[in-house]
Amino acid sequence: MHLLPENHQLIAGPTGNLELTVDKPKENKHPNTTVIICHPHPQHLGTMHNKVVTTISRTAKELGLTSIRFNYRGVQHSQGSYDHGEGEVEDLLTVVNWVQTQTPEQKIILAGFSFGGSVAYKGAAKIEHLSHLITIAPAVVNFPLTQHPEPTVPWLIIQGNNDEVVASEAVFHWLTTEISCPYTLSRMQETGHFFHGKLVHLRKEIEYYLQPRLS
Repeated sequence: MHLLPENHQLIAGPTGNLELTVDKPKENKHPNTTVIICHPHPQHLGTMHNKVVTTISRTAKELGLTSIRFNYRGVQHSQGSYDHGEGEVEDLLTVVNWVQTQTPEQKIILAGFSFGGSVAYKGAAKIEHLSHLITIAPAVVNFPLTQHPEPTVPWLIIQGNNDEVVASEAVFHWLTTEISCPYTLSRMQETGHFFHGKLVHLRKEIEYYLQPRLS
């Protein structure tokens, strides 16, 4: 039997247990809203403990929001195996359902980094009471998104101009040629894929976007 930290939980998922972490602020200023965060590629060491993922979580905490990070199937204590971005969307929807079963009509702010950005994008259209979508360096090349519905909620994309994993040119081309819905694009200069030395800037970009929309 695995002993999990106090804020970690195991919930029933499509292929077994899913591990998640509930990060609560000192003061819950927005009790009707929960942030759910999707982590990067599980086959490239992506977990819910990724620095960008935890930065999003800390940002939510600073804004007075509860956030949930979770591990996809096959990652750490989550059961199952990697499913090429399809089963991982099912995992996301399971976490959303778990939240909304406990708190009906809970609003969801959905965020994802890299592979998690593509998971979040694909899952967005299937989530009731979604209020915002945030995709950070979304993996638009290896996990094409054109066959999926465009977001119908306010959408923030954050992209580093020097991204060595998800080419910024590919993201910008996708946005200008394939996307017709409104979005907000934040281009971070001198920033690589993993936001080394830029996590404080990343946090400020998310805060700047969300703060007025939460008031």
